[in-house]
Amino acid sequence: MQKTVPGIIQRSEEMEQLQYHIRCKKGDVNKALLLPGDIERADYIGTKFFRDSEKIIENREFHIYNGSYENKPVAVCSTGIGCMSAAVAIEELTNIVCKYFVRVGTCGSLSPQINPGDIIIVTGAVRGDGASKEYIPIEYPAVADYRIVTALRNRAKKENTDYSIGIIRTHDAFYMESPFAFGDYKKRVAIWAEAGVLAIENESSTLFVIGSLRKVQVGTILVAAGNLITGKKGTKDELQKSIDKAITIAAGALVDLQEEEEEKI
Repeated sequence: MQKTVPGIIQRSEEMEQLQYHIRCKKGDVNKALLLPGDIERADYIGTKFFRDSEKIIENREFHIYNGSYENKPVAVCSTGIGCMSAAVAIEELTNIVCKYFVRVGTCGSLSPQINPGDIIIVTGAVRGDGASKEYIPIEYPAVADYRIVTALRNRAKKENTDYSIGIIRTHDAFYMESPFAFGDYKKRVAIWAEAGVLAIENESSTLFVIGSLRKVQVGTILVAAGNLITGKKGTKDELQKSIDKAITIAAGALVDLQEEEEEKI
């Protein structure tokens, strides 16, 4: 009989069947995934970075591809915008026994030292979202898995890529903390900048919390699309080069994690 842990939803045999939103079942998706928000970025990763790429499903905001990278099985699944849809993606992927997850996304920098195009490896997130509060009280930390962080750092070093590392903020109201906001968004984000929070984005805190609760490995690598403090913006070409580098680092980290697992067997 499966042991029940109070406060944590247990996976059942029914949950391992066809998942309602991603429309996949156990064995359909490789266990190591990149998680971009944008469906176009998922298509781009699946077709441009993977070998032997196969589109598994396209349903709602979820585009999923299997493929290989450096001869290891990998996958990509778009999560859509925000924490609710990201939660659906990681819950259902975990239900079908996926294990490693790296969010690859963009953010708004809160540090004058982090310019558009710069890369951030995330260690933890301020829980400014609503979805993670549905899982567990706010006192529970949203932290990236240390093994993912280590793998990302090692791959960045291998790629001779500079990066910043630290805490970011996840929140739900994009138009309240961006240059498009009505009102003075700089006053709203000042407290986080002063506290050393590196950037703002919209998915990582919930991914980290669910990853910890479901005992899977989750991390995030981000590219600064602009700087909310200095007002600097990157060009499309500049940002794409950095996004490509972030994808390369993240995919390589998934390879390394699987190789480490194989060495332990």
